[in-house]
This record gives sequence, structure tokens and C-alpha cells, in this order.
Amino acid sequence: MMAGHEHTVRPSKPWVPPFAGLPDLAALRELQSQPQWVAWDYVWKEDKQKWDKPPVDAKTGLAGKSNDPSTWASYDRAARHVEAKRLAGVGYALTKEEERSGIDLDKCRDPQTGKLHAWAQTVVDFAETYTEVSPSGAGLRLFMRGKTETVKNDAAHVEIYPDGRYLTITGQHVPGTPEEICEAPRTLAFLRERAEQFREAERAAVERVRELERKKAERQAQEPPKRTTSERASAPARERGPHEGPDFWKTVNDRALANLGAWVQYVFPRARYQSGTGAYRVSQRDLDEGYEEDLSLHPDGIRDFGCGDMGDDRGGARTPINIVRDYLPADSAKAAALWLCERLGTRPEDIGWKGGEQANSDGARDALTAQTASASERKRIRATPFVYRDPSLIPPREWVYGRHLIRRFLSTTVAPGAVGKSSLVLVEAIAMVTGRALLGVMPVRCMRVWYVNLEDPLEETERRVAAICLHYGIDARELEGRLFLDSGRTAEIIIATRQRDGVKIAEPVIEDVIASMAENEIDHLAIDPFVSSHRVTENANDEIDIVAKAWNRVAEAGNASIELVHHVRKGQAGQGEYTVDDGRGAGALLAAARSARVLNLMSKDQAEKAGLPTNRGFFRVDNGKANLAPPPDKSDWFQLVSVSLGNGPPNFYDCGDQVAVVKPWEWPDPFEGVGTDELRDAQAEVAGCTAAGARFRLNLQSPEWVGIPIARALKLNHEDKAHRSKINRMLKVWIETGMFAVVQGKDAKGNNRDFVEVGKHASDAGE
Repeated sequence: MMAGHEHTVRPSKPWVPPFAGLPDLAALRELQSQPQWVAWDYVWKEDKQKWDKPPVDAKTGLAGKSNDPSTWASYDRAARHVEAKRLAGVGYALTKEEERSGIDLDKCRDPQTGKLHAWAQTVVDFAETYTEVSPSGAGLRLFMRGKTETVKNDAAHVEIYPDGRYLTITGQHVPGTPEEICEAPRTLAFLRERAEQFREAERAAVERVRELERKKAERQAQEPPKRTTSERASAPARERGPHEGPDFWKTVNDRALANLGAWVQYVFPRARYQSGTGAYRVSQRDLDEGYEEDLSLHPDGIRDFGCGDMGDDRGGARTPINIVRDYLPADSAKAAALWLCERLGTRPEDIGWKGGEQANSDGARDALTAQTASASERKRIRATPFVYRDPSLIPPREWVYGRHLIRRFLSTTVAPGAVGKSSLVLVEAIAMVTGRALLGVMPVRCMRVWYVNLEDPLEETERRVAAICLHYGIDARELEGRLFLDSGRTAEIIIATRQRDGVKIAEPVIEDVIASMAENEIDHLAIDPFVSSHRVTENANDEIDIVAKAWNRVAEAGNASIELVHHVRKGQAGQGEYTVDDGRGAGALLAAARSARVLNLMSKDQAEKAGLPTNRGFFRVDNGKANLAPPPDKSDWFQLVSVSLGNGPPNFYDCGDQVAVVKPWEWPDPFEGVGTDELRDAQAEVAGCTAAGARFRLNLQSPEWVGIPIARALKLNHEDKAHRSKINRMLKVWIETGMFAVVQGKDAKGNNRDFVEVGKHASDAGE
């Protein structure tokens, strides 16, 4: 039986904004003058298991061809067809006759932040020709004057085409690059060299693989042979270990199936995890037994297809004990079962092991230790030689939400009480479920989220969800089947406790959580708060490390991101700015997290500078360490607003419960209401006073601060904190752009000071 194509869950169709025409740029006008345009849309290609972008004939609506002019049209016709049929966009077909070439640079840009990989930034810095962002946001597209030979290297993410290819056009011009199509000799030379370097690396990698395969064959020739498929299929049942027997054996097998991630890859280091099913697949290629059959390890059961096809009395069905017995190998079913217990963190005696003298025998324990050590030497503690892998084949990180939540990793949110962390996490959860950018972050797709509040009753969480839906205009029925809510009041999730002999991981609880995540295909799990998910010493790094790694195991086995909501340390609330290091208890949790963020209330001083009547209800979110956090006006800010549920009795004065909901908040723009005319007025006021003999200081605290005449010109109150902040922030920009200049001078006491004078007049700057 040949192993079939593995089923994969089709990802959501990539989102692009509705097409509304291209901007008026010289490069695009040049291309629009040619009748070489097609439409395009995302189409799922089953054979490639990806979304593709085939061209569409705008005249007929049928499939287009990048090398067939009869399927091309004018730009206007292609644009009309895209808008009428609501397709993704338009594209331009390159021909041999024109003196233009196209360049595709893939996987070189962060779609969320716009940050370019270093090599792509080099291309942009050359600034030789028109450059735009690709539809996915992850690549760049360039057009250059002149013809060149075709260059294509997937590993280098570089494609250069003179003709015979159509390129999608977005019009998302990259700032700093020309708006015209120009010659690009430096760009072309740089990209050719990059592609050639990767080709050389690929050739070297092939030679390296051949050498490793040769050495592997030599080692295998010297090792004793493993049991073949036919030998396993014909082995007596008593040798393979029990299938159905006393409770101990069944419990070991059941727990091992429920937690495949704890042991499978120790037995099969190359086992492939199958997202969505929680299963693992091992090819016979990895088992050195040919290429025909696979081994499937699924939470519902294990099947050895090779044994099944050879008349095995169980049709190839296997238990975890069988697998460890056959492949580790263990010298008995008992050794296999005890090894599994060790991997699962389970004491055999706790699940029915009645080994009598064997369980208490030092000799048996030593034998088990030796057996496990032997297995470790073969499978667990083995240096793996590096073999170059095409970077395009390395799976990208699976970001679930922004750059904070990532599949199979832990993230933490740290905050003092009553800031709004639970509301923030819930709004983000509903954004992920609905696929909407409620807080300015566009989820990658509609997802399934499980929110567990271990402190509040379920009704309180339901109130928050209802308030969020009311505030954002969401039909709550959209959440059904994709949002999962639970309360620690009715179902505790305590994954670890401290006992006399150390920390005990609650494996049944972990198994239940992982099983529920698999059953409901959970993409993200939020635990609020972390402290209620364990009963270990909070300040003990070694104990918190065990708990954090247990949650990491859940994230890995559940193939989901996990958010642990955490409080700041006791006695620190209200004591100013917090960092992620101020999380309550030991720092091991922070060390185990892939991403950590901290919430801080707006200070009264910040509120005054922002022109707000109060600081209550406003907070900011920063990732990482305090010294890496942006200044307050550059952070992500949020506001808590009150939403009435309308669940009170008739004519009740407040219409029922009032629930706080998080919404985005922007720091006021200092230039709101301030344009070129206001800048000229400010310059004229400062210049006039200077001509009269006055000198103005840069120092905000000085009585001769330059902001005083500026405030007078703009009709602001320089004694008002909000106005002072506005003037100071504007002044920084005006100094950077040369509108005002900082000069050195001496004050009346002969001390060196920074003074401010009018620089380039606004009228001279082409304002």
C-alpha cells in the first residue's frame, strides 16, 4: 500500500483590501499605457496545497495566460472587471518587445510592521527604481528599465523576469524609492550575487547530504539489525506486551495516547506533527525499512500499516507500550511501560503498578535506569549534524495575534489589579474569533479561542463578552462554536501542586486540557490568572519553572498559543511604572515565555499633558523590558469605557450592569489644528522678539523658554501642562526639520546654554 497524500487543513483565503484602482504614479502610468493587463484572484491549488494567483482574462472572465496576448486587456478594462467581480487585483504581463524587466522579492518583509529583512532593505536603500509592496505584504515588487536574463532561486527569495511572466500590481509604493521605472544596475548585480551564493550553498548541501548518507550506511552495516515489519507482525502477543489487561497497562496506554507529545519524538526524532489532529506520522524512510508504509500515532490509536498489510492479527493496531517495545527498544513490556511512565511524569504506583518485589527491588530500578539511559544514548542525547536546509522550506513562525501570541509557545501579560487586563485579553479573544481588527491588529483568520477565568464566576465573563459585543456592534451568535468560556469556580484547572517529595504535575488535568483543545480545535488558550493554575511556592524558581514548562507542553501538544495573565508582585501596586520583571513571584515564568508585555496606568502628569480631565480608565501596553519600551506617546494606548447591558428592571435608573470594555486610544496629535500658517506665526513671533534683543532658551523649565512666545503666537497657555506638552513636542519636530535651530551661547552669568533661533523660514521650505 502506498502512503497517500497527507490531509492538511486548508488555511483561510488571504485577505486583501477591496481593489479601488491604482494611485497616480509615473511608473504605473507608464505601465497603464500598454494593453498587457490581466485580473487575478486567489485560487486554492490542491496539488500545491496553497493559495495561488493565476491570471484572469478581463475580457472573458476565463483563465488568462502570462504568455498569451489574446488573454490580456487594457488597464481600464482589467480594473473594471476586478471591481465588478470583486476579485483581488490587477497584474501586468511582461513581453519580449518592451524594454522593461520585473523583479519579485519574496518573504522579505513583515506584513504587520513593514520591517524589511536586511538584504531587502539594502535593495530599498539603493533606491534605483520603482518599488512596491506585494499583495501579501511579505514581499517586494520592482520594475526596472532594460532587459536581463531570467534569475530564479527560491532559497534566496529572488526572481527576475524579462518576459513570459505576469506580476501583480498593488500600487503600494515603498517610500524612498523612485516613482518612475529606471535602470537599476546596482540592484541587479546585488540580487544576481545573492542568488548565486544560495545556489552554491545548495550544491554544497547536496554534497554534504550524500556524505552523511554514506557514513550512515557504514554505521548501519556495523549495528545489529532492528526487527523488521514482518518480524513485528509475526511476534507472539506475549512478546509484544499486553494489549488489554490489568488497569495499570491500560492506564499507561491511555495516558500515552492522550499525551503523544511527551514521548513520541524521543522514540522517533523525525516524527512529523500533524496540525489539527494532534497526531504524528513516521515514514518508513525514517525507520530505514523502505518507502511503502507509514506509522501513524494518533490520540485515537496507533497503526503500523506495514504489519497490517502482512496479516497481523490486529490489522496493524499498536499500543504505546508495543511501540516503545519495538522501536526503543525496551527488553520487556514492563520496561516499556515504566519508561512511558517516566516520560509522562507519572509514578507507576499511583496508577496500579503491583510489581511487588520488582517495584521495590534496587536491581529492577537499576535495570530500568540502565534501559532508559541506553534508550537516551540511542535517541535522546545524540548530536545531530547540521545539514543546510532551503530557508523557504523552514516553516515560518505561526503568529496567532500580532507579535505577541504565537502557536506552540507561552506568552504573558503582567499588570496590577483593576487596570483592564482581563477586558483587554477578552477583546483580543473576540477579535481572533471574529477575524476583526477591534484593537487595530488584524487577526490572521477567524480562530477558535478558549478563555478560562480561574477567579470570577462564569456569569461575570458572560457580562464582559456581552458588553464587548454591544460596544463593537458584534452579533453574539458569531461567537458560538468558536469562543469557549470556563470558570475556575466550577472547574478548577490546577496543573501542579507542591507535595512533600517535590512538585507533582497533575497529568490527568493536563491530559484533559490537551484533549479538550484537540477536540475543539483550539487556536488560543487564555488562563486568567496564572497564579490560580498551580499550588506551588510562588517565589521558588525551580518550582515555577516546572509549572511553566508544563504549560509549554500543553501549548506544544495542543498546537495552540497560550496566554498566562499575571499580577505584579504584592506590595508594588500603585508604586509607579512596572516592567515585565515585576511579575509576581519567581522570574522563571518570564524566562519560559516567548513574549511578555506589561500594562501601566496613565499617570496624572501624563493625563494633564494629554489634555485629559482624569487619568482613570487609560492605560498603555509595552512589550519587553522597560528600557526597550517606546516613549509614552509612542506606546499602544487603550481606554476603558463603560457599557450598559440593559439587564436591569424596567425604568431602573442605570439600565442594569455597567461593564468596562477596552477600546484603542490615540495620544493627541500635537499638530492637530497647526499648519503652515501657524508655523509662520510662531517663527515671526520668535524672530520679532529676537530682533528686539530677547534670547530664548531650549530648556522647558527656563523662564526664557522659547515655547512662551510660540504659545503667544498660537493663542495657547504656556502654563497649562497640556499646552506646554503640545508646544514642546511640536518644537522637537520643527527643530529636526530646520524650522528652528539650536545654537550655543552664554547666559547673563556666563554659563554655556542652548538657545533657540528661527531657522529656515516656512515659506522657504516649500510648505
